[in-house]
Amino acid sequence: MLGFVIALVMCLGALAGLIVVLPGAIRAWRVVPAYYNLARAALPVLTLLYFGSILFKIDLFGQRPWLSFVLLGLLFLALFGILLFIYREPGASQKRELAARKPVAAAPAGSPEIEIRPARDEDLPLAGLVFAKVFHQSFDLDFGPNRARNGRLLGEILKVKQPEIWVAALKETGQVVGALWLDLGDPRTPPLTGPAAWPIFKKYFNRLYAAYFAYFVMPNIMDVRGSSTSGYIQWVGVDPAWQGYGVGRRLVEQAARLAQAAGKREIALHTERSNRRARQLYESSGFLNQGTFPLSPRIRYVRPF
Repeated sequence: MLGFVIALVMCLGALAGLIVVLPGAIRAWRVVPAYYNLARAALPVLTLLYFGSILFKIDLFGQRPWLSFVLLGLLFLALFGILLFIYREPGASQKRELAARKPVAAAPAGSPEIEIRPARDEDLPLAGLVFAKVFHQSFDLDFGPNRARNGRLLGEILKVKQPEIWVAALKETGQVVGALWLDLGDPRTPPLTGPAAWPIFKKYFNRLYAAYFAYFVMPNIMDVRGSSTSGYIQWVGVDPAWQGYGVGRRLVEQAARLAQAAGKREIALHTERSNRRARQLYESSGFLNQGTFPLSPRIRYVRPF
């Protein structure tokens, strides 16, 4: 009986994973390496094949013991491919973007006048677009490679957290070139819950995919937050065309000043282990490496005051 229950749970989980994964794999087929799309599509298929044979009492392996070894080997390869992508892709993706980037005429020589200020309503879609570009290795994969659309979606998400959003904007034109999401644990700021995110995702995706992101993905993103003693930088990013002007450092320093002014003892953030440029910025800004989160490629950084 226990074996039947385990097989049933695994089959249902694999089936749900297949329904969620395949549309994303199709949308992101040219966005991420093929081995990763194949691995994440193969994992639920192989799981369904193995536990489905147990559930429905189909003798796949009795007369073909070698088949079970082949299946286990393929499962191992699928898991290895997924882990390889998670641990190395943010850094590799960043290198590819930098190599492909062309000089942008809009970025003038010298040091442009940039102000750091709270985000206004009209800034939020632009801040969302900055995040869509900076974290493209995640958002292209999850939402598809339409970054303009992704920016609008993220702008609506940021609307829920507007008191926590700051932007770096050109003084002359108001163009948003960088953005900061700083969580100070203020109870007056609405939490980004599933019910709050659901109507936003429903505008862009089918109901199943919207429910997956609203009730599973976003709560996981918001799992680590600011507290009474610590400020937390959820996201910080600079438009690729404006990197190299010190905008990122100014946003990080602004976050530290705001956390100190709010009486926090420290400010914290996390970044991917393979994101060397971001890690260099944080370490040169006084952040201390606290090691990776359990079973995660993300490193936690803390700057005590």
